[in-house]
Amino acid sequence: MLKLLGKHIFLVGIFLILTIHNASAQLLGLALSLGNTLAGYIFDIYLRTENTLDIDGAPNWYLRNDDAEWDCAFGYAPGSLASVEKAKTEATKNLVAQQEQYVQSAIRNEVQRRKPRDEKERQLVEQFRNNPELKNFVTGQRQFLKITYEDDEDVRAAFVKACLSRETVVAYQKERLQKITTELSKNRAESAFGELEARLDQPELDLNTPTEFDPAASKSKNAFEELDQEIGLPSN
Repeated sequence: MLKLLGKHIFLVGIFLILTIHNASAQLLGLALSLGNTLAGYIFDIYLRTENTLDIDGAPNWYLRNDDAEWDCAFGYAPGSLASVEKAKTEATKNLVAQQEQYVQSAIRNEVQRRKPRDEKERQLVEQFRNNPELKNFVTGQRQFLKITYEDDEDVRAAFVKACLSRETVVAYQKERLQKITTELSKNRAESAFGELEARLDQPELDLNTPTEFDPAASKSKNAFEELDQEIGLPSN
């Protein structure tokens, strides 16, 4: 009987390992799919939705996010020369919002195609959606490629073009996905092996002490017998 119990514990361990491997592979698959979808949004310059506001004095590059290398957002502020800083702030704010929009679009696309299968996949989606460090990333990586201040009789205003390297953004978001996936897979494994350790820590059976018949234990035994048959192990 002890031999049977030992085999059952071994089978539980194998089952947990296979379950963890399969779930981690699914989690990684979702992360890769999200990353590829997001990269498509970032690199496809034809998806850019340009603002059609007609602003007097605006340079011809304003609101044109059509550079293959740079993903850009824009800022405008009327007033004196001091308005340049306001326009920079506005452009940075818009650039942050633009990155958030890409992530939201990628998630929406993936969820419509395949809903998350379990809690870990839902956590992956939510953690990827919510990025408290995004503003710091944009502020640290942005470049002001165009700054124009118009000062004439008709127009006194600043126009700014703030940009991020598309490759840098994709690398940053894929690194985030990798970290999130690794952490969630680690937590899943720790939880599963914690369950296995709990089983191993159970007191040994006293075979000399009679015990009452337990229907629940019988069901568990039947389940293990089914598992034995599925993986082709001889039953004792």
